Amino acid sequence: MNEPLHRSFLVVDVENSSQLGNAELAAMRSTLYGILGEVTDRTGSVVVGDDRGDGCLFVLDLPVLDVLDKVAESVVEGVRVHNHTVGPLDWMRVRIAVHEGYVHKDEQGWSSDALTATFRLNDAAVVKDTLKIAARAVGVIAVSDLVYQGVVRHNYRPRVSPAEYRDAEITTKEGKVRAWLRVPGYPEPPLPAVASEPGGARKKAVLTDESGSIRANNMIVGDVRARTIIGGDNVGGTVPA
Repeated sequence: MNEPLHRSFLVVDVENSSQLGNAELAAMRSTLYGILGEVTDRTGSVVVGDDRGDGCLFVLDLPVLDVLDKVAESVVEGVRVHNHTVGPLDWMRVRIAVHEGYVHKDEQGWSSDALTATFRLNDAAVVKDTLKIAARAVGVIAVSDLVYQGVVRHNYRPRVSPAEYRDAEITTKEGKVRAWLRVPGYPEPPLPAVASEPGGARKKAVLTDESGSIRANNMIVGDVRARTIIGGDNVGGTVPA
């Protein structure tokens, strides 16, 4: 087994991509990879993995502070620019998850529990539901508690204030973990309120969107799906806001 490498991870996934037809999915992918191509040009990243569809994974030899400040913000800005140049039917909204840790690389790609945790963070119901509520947003950024406590809360670069983040509990196959969410363009993320069912049997996330309607979804993480791997060892209606 190769020696583990410490890397920063960033997963991007497009909202509701599973509802798209083949032609719509192809158009969405073209737009997404155009945005990501511009981002990777700026960061020096290169594509090293198989293309798996509706999202991607950045594995970056960059400090997680730079990943948040440069990569994540560049993706958000790229999506925002796209949405201001097309009609509502072609708008795109994304979920972005950021984590860091050790990872192994072999001829098949990358693997580690930290990498799996990044996918599960991106797929978490509370992350998806927060984006649903934030109807004016182009995306939601979720970071692990490790990243928040080690980087975000110290406010090293005041471009984004820690006050814009809120913590949320995420249920995974390994148990409950803490994460921190931010919705660019919002002073704080509109997290779904958590309420107990009668008798305290279990909890559901009760969603109130900006029009006042209410929905309920269990806070359960779905299966982890593979994404395109981007990175390498040699790299250091209202219009959505």
